[in-house]
Amino acid sequence: MMSERLYVGIDLGTFQSTIASSAGAMHSIETVVGRPKDPVARNFLKRDVLFGADALKNKLACNLYRPMAAGVAQDDEANLAAAKAFVSHLIETVDPEEYDEVFGVICSPSHVSFTDKSNLVATLRGQVNAIMVVTEPFATAFGIGEIGGSIVVDVGAGTTDIARIHGTFPTDEDQVTIQEAGDWLDIELMTLISKKFTGAQITKDMVRKWKEESSYVGGDTRTVEVNLSVDGKNQTVDIGDLILEACELLIPKVGNAIKRIVAEADPEYQPVLRNNIILSGGGSLIDGLAERVAREISDIGDVNVWCVENPLEKVAEGALMLAGEMPDDMYTAIN
Repeated sequence: MMSERLYVGIDLGTFQSTIASSAGAMHSIETVVGRPKDPVARNFLKRDVLFGADALKNKLACNLYRPMAAGVAQDDEANLAAAKAFVSHLIETVDPEEYDEVFGVICSPSHVSFTDKSNLVATLRGQVNAIMVVTEPFATAFGIGEIGGSIVVDVGAGTTDIARIHGTFPTDEDQVTIQEAGDWLDIELMTLISKKFTGAQITKDMVRKWKEESSYVGGDTRTVEVNLSVDGKNQTVDIGDLILEACELLIPKVGNAIKRIVAEADPEYQPVLRNNIILSGGGSLIDGLAERVAREISDIGDVNVWCVENPLEKVAEGALMLAGEMPDDMYTAIN
């Protein structure tokens, strides 16, 4: 006997995607798709498409696609096909075939174009019966019960999304998206390392790993030793100062965007917003970030900045909570 309806909350991220279902399942997969480069690779891998860690492990035998760069499906045939395959795979992890229908709330960056939204809907066609698209900051606020009056700063991989939340869905005027986020930080750090250690052979994946393990702002310089290959020869070097320098570059960008969001709010409401600034997304795991952001924006008055717990799952959790509480007429049927 089939159960009637499955609700899912989906955070389709640039770097990692997470799905939560009303049946209690939660899965995260790195947002990468691999297709074998040639017939030899196809025979070796014994499949036509690979996802997440599996694709990365076999990256030399595959053409790799990161179909959600900047948090939205890329607008070309190969990436759209990869996005559709990836979303199918993500949804399959929560066993949708056991249900009569699947209703999904999917999260996107704050400012996405009509084309981007259409592409999102296209990737989900045939996978779910109806969807609702909401922004990542709103899903986070809903999930942690902070929709009464807050500013949510979602520091993702592709974008940083900042929104004023005041008891209703935020409008375009309530939100701002900046491109300075995790991927931007990786490139800045990579540049600093390449400058200091001439001839070092580094990849973006290596730099991302070092950043995720050791990123910090504020306080004294820390020692962070890593192994580098310089002209094929292994060397152990300290990049702690460079990690601090790169992470500090993000602070004024985020600070200025928060100040803008506060300044454009109803003046009577500004003190409430200043006292509830919530950091989420993978970037909120940078050690010392809340204190450092608070210091950066202290010239606008008393502020309270804090980080959500388990930020990598919070968007999908909030989207799932929203999915179960919204009336059917809020959804768009996409059969």
